Amino acid sequence: MRVPVEVTYRNVTKSDRIETLIHEKAEKLNEFHDRIVSCRISIEQEQESKKTGNPHHVRITVRIPPGQELVVNQKPGEDNPGEPLRALITEAFKTMSRQLKKLNEKQRGKPKSRVEAEAPEEVVE
Repeated sequence: MRVPVEVTYRNVTKSDRIETLIHEKAEKLNEFHDRIVSCRISIEQEQESKKTGNPHHVRITVRIPPGQELVVNQKPGEDNPGEPLRALITEAFKTMSRQLKKLNEKQRGKPKSRVEAEAPEEVVE
């Protein structure tokens, strides 16, 4: 199934290279969950002072039946406020892939991996 993708740009000039990257990454999301209903990507450039380098912000929202919505917000780290947009997009899609894989395993009732099952739970008192 092809993932329906909506891309919006805010204060960012649309680029064919970025658009192609987004569609390639969005298409790969089907490998992690085959029931994706929609995928919305928002690329924004914040209007802040010149000290921060006008960092980009990438938001990915994916909907999956029954009523599941996964959201990833990716901003550059404090140590690298001028991180390239391509790197932010790639990292955001990696995070979304992990979330989809985890949700898919949960929906199919697969047990946790051995490492997760053996890890002691933290007790908060």
